[in-house]
Amino acid sequence: MSFLRKMFSGGASPDDPRRWIIESMLAAMAADGEVLEEELEVLQKNIDEHELFSDLTQEASSRLIDIAADAIRESGGGASRTAAIAAGIPSRNHRIAAYHMACEVCVADSELAEGEIAYLEELQRALGLADDEARELFEGVRAQSGLLTLEEKANRMRGLLPQFVRCMALMAAADGEIHDEELVGVTAVLRNIPDMAVLEKQEFEDVIVEAFEAIKGRQPEEALAEMAGQIDNSADRYWTAVYMMIIALADGKEDWREIAFLSSVAKSFGLDEEQMDQALATARMFPATDLGGEAPV
Repeated sequence: MSFLRKMFSGGASPDDPRRWIIESMLAAMAADGEVLEEELEVLQKNIDEHELFSDLTQEASSRLIDIAADAIRESGGGASRTAAIAAGIPSRNHRIAAYHMACEVCVADSELAEGEIAYLEELQRALGLADDEARELFEGVRAQSGLLTLEEKANRMRGLLPQFVRCMALMAAADGEIHDEELVGVTAVLRNIPDMAVLEKQEFEDVIVEAFEAIKGRQPEEALAEMAGQIDNSADRYWTAVYMMIIALADGKEDWREIAFLSSVAKSFGLDEEQMDQALATARMFPATDLGGEAPV
């Protein structure tokens, strides 16, 4: 079973992440005020042929289309739905897929209307995609190699999962000790982030054990600097900060040592205040743990 099949189940409930990916395409179709045959063909082709949707029955996919279309109609158009789309798909690979497929729709007729440009800009902003990542996805679609780009990005992220988990472990230990709720939080977050579903059960458990062993007895700042050297892509760094913030929020408490450590994360990873604010907003969208307390930034 491929990593994409592992990430998506066959359900068709209103909160199925594929509903929001479909909505990103429908909103793109409506962005210029005209729905073209070529755009409909892209929508249908993705649903019929892309493995994200391969286990959906025709009835299930039709239901997801209807739910997404109703939401767009009731809100007065797709332009106002980007925030809801982002809230429905907090994980990274879901967001990449949504933006990628929206781009496919927008370039389907070989033209890019002003309304479509505005929609893609707003969708990128809502999804928290960095300019270089969004540009790479768009250019890949325009060059008709977008699917390969999507596969490559997901596979690269899989290779970085141990580093992501190690950074999350560093966040859990930032207050000087690892509390039970933080250990539970790390495990809960990992189990409920679809990006992490590519790991087999034993591999998943090994990654967690290895992450905490790797930081044991080390100075957090030193270990963080090492991670910054291994995670050198700006988009990967942004998502590392998102995952770390989920852990910081997990126990519902504000700790000055966590705040100080997140400041070090921003400095080490080269993230500005706006990016850190966006990362926090994204972290709050994840339903993996009971995210209470004040913002740790």
